[in-house]
Amino acid sequence: MKLSDLGEKEIVKRLGRFLDIGDDAAYLKFGDEFLILATDMLYEKTHILPKISREQIGKLIVTVNFSDIAAMGAKPIAFLLSYGSPDIELKDFEIMMHGVDDQCKKYNAKFAGGDTNYMDILTLSGAAIGKTKRPVLRSGAGIGDIIAVTGNLGSAGLGTEILLKNLPVDVNNPAVKKALEPEPRVNEGILLGNYATSMTDISDSLSVSLYDIAVSGRVGITLEIDSIPISEDARNVAKKLNLDILDYALYSEGDYELLFTISKENFNKIRKKITITKIGEIVKGSKIVGIKEKKKFEIKKKGYEHFSASTF
Repeated sequence: MKLSDLGEKEIVKRLGRFLDIGDDAAYLKFGDEFLILATDMLYEKTHILPKISREQIGKLIVTVNFSDIAAMGAKPIAFLLSYGSPDIELKDFEIMMHGVDDQCKKYNAKFAGGDTNYMDILTLSGAAIGKTKRPVLRSGAGIGDIIAVTGNLGSAGLGTEILLKNLPVDVNNPAVKKALEPEPRVNEGILLGNYATSMTDISDSLSVSLYDIAVSGRVGITLEIDSIPISEDARNVAKKLNLDILDYALYSEGDYELLFTISKENFNKIRKKITITKIGEIVKGSKIVGIKEKKKFEIKKKGYEHFSASTF
C-alpha cells in the first residue's frame, strides 16, 4: 500500500497515534497566550499553476501558511521558508523572495529566515508562527449555530481549470486572479477568533471543510445551496465556458476563505464589520444535507487530494 492509496486525510488521521492533530494548525500555551504553529508546502509539479509569476509564487507560500493561522483565529507574527530548486537566475530568486517579504509585511509579520538547498524541482516549505488568546478549533460547533463563510467561493477552482486547460480567459480576470494570487483572511480570522465556535480554512474544497467541521464536532449540517456566495465575475466566466460554477464552489480547491460556526446573536453582531455569508445551520446527527429548491440531498465529500494531485 502506498500513500496515494490512503490520501492525505487518512495519512493525517494515522499520524494521530503520535501527534495531537486534527486542526488547521498546532497550538502551545505560552504565558497568557497561545502560540499557533503551521507549516505547508508548494511543489512545482502539483501546486504551481501555468502563467503564475515568481512574485506570485513567493506570495502564495506565505498565503497557504497564514491561512492556517487565520483559521485558528490568530495573528501571524513570523514566517520561515525552506527553499529548494534547480540552479536558476539570481533575479528570479530575488523576485520570489520579494514576494515572500511583501506578503509577510502586508500582514505585519516578520520574514524571519529559513534554509536554501539544491533540488531538482522547485519546492517551498513554509512555517508560520501566530499568537492568540483563544485558538478556535474545528470541534466546537453547537446545535443551532449558524455556519458561514468569508468572501466568495468557486473562483479559484474555476481559475485553476482555466489555467490548466489554457481556456480563452484573460489572466487578469478576477476568477483567474484568485487562483494565481489568493489572500489569507487574516483580519477576518482575528475578529472571528473572538466569536466563532469552530473554524477552518477552505483550501481543499467547501465540501471537505464542511466534513472537517461536522466530524470534529460530531454534528450534522444543513447547507443552503443557493446561499453559497459566488462572484458575478465567476458566474459570467463559467456561463461563457459552459461550466457549472456551483460545482466549483462546492468541490474545488484554492479559495482560502474561512468556514466557521457562530451563534446567531454574534453573527448579527459582526456581519457589518466583515464580508460573511450564512450558508447553513448546525443540526443534530452526522450528515451534511444540501437544500435546493426545497429538495434535499447528501453532500459528497469531494475535493483536492494532495498525494495524487487530483480531485477525489
